[in-house]
Amino acid sequence: MRKSLLLVAVLGTLASSQVVMAEEAAAPAAATPTWTFPASATLVSDYIWHGQSQTWGNPAAQFGIEADHASGAYAGVWASNVSSHWLPNANVEMDFSAGFRNTFATDFKYDVGATYIYYPDGDFNKAPLSPHYAKSKLNTVELYGSLGWKWFTVKGGVNPTVFYGWNTNNSGAGGTNFGTGNPAAGIKTGGDTRWSGYVVASGSYDVPMVAGLNVSGEVGRQMITDSTGLDWTWYKVGVTKTFADTWAVNAFYTGTSGSRAYQGFASFDNLSNTSNVDTSKVVVGITKSF
Repeated sequence: MRKSLLLVAVLGTLASSQVVMAEEAAAPAAATPTWTFPASATLVSDYIWHGQSQTWGNPAAQFGIEADHASGAYAGVWASNVSSHWLPNANVEMDFSAGFRNTFATDFKYDVGATYIYYPDGDFNKAPLSPHYAKSKLNTVELYGSLGWKWFTVKGGVNPTVFYGWNTNNSGAGGTNFGTGNPAAGIKTGGDTRWSGYVVASGSYDVPMVAGLNVSGEVGRQMITDSTGLDWTWYKVGVTKTFADTWAVNAFYTGTSGSRAYQGFASFDNLSNTSNVDTSKVVVGITKSF
């Protein structure tokens, strides 16, 4: 009798195991999320855009969040403090972006989209100068596209709108909005600056010998439509170390060449306060990803 009971127990255990194994085999693999929402917060010693300081050489706090669809479509918002010394009556920049990115062939990638760059209450007319500049808001639109292969990427962008409010009306009245250059020296805008654009080549390489270590560099050229002496070239080389996949510290060296217009720049809200907006410098930052 005991042998019979033991046999029944063994057979029951085997049957239960087979049922569990069948259920596990039938369970579908975890599905890839349709939407993800990556976000990050950054503290940086200077907010540098195309080699130029947007915070008059001071630190910046920045935050961004994206909604990414599995198809490659995305939309996001990014924000940073800026300086009214450089951007008339502006203290905050907000970028609203939407686009599509994906990969193709072997190791190729692309990204196309548009960004609306918004400065709440930023306007040349609100710069405390006399006489006042004509009304010209800083807000602008950028259309961009990039093509990359592995660690190398080429990107270009154009502004179908006025380039950050720059136009003929604010290149002379109330003094010049350029630094040691002036219209008489051949540094000026001759039109409304629509369809200004840039091109940039960049590289980003993960060092295989050190986990989380990345080195990067870029060189770009900004061109201002219908202007003289305002185009510039920028370059940047840097290193980033990621910790626990959510924290990163980075440092980079940046500089520019090709224009005198941004040297000794007199601030819009205090003409006695001057700065080299595109001075060469080392910038450090820390980022937390969510």
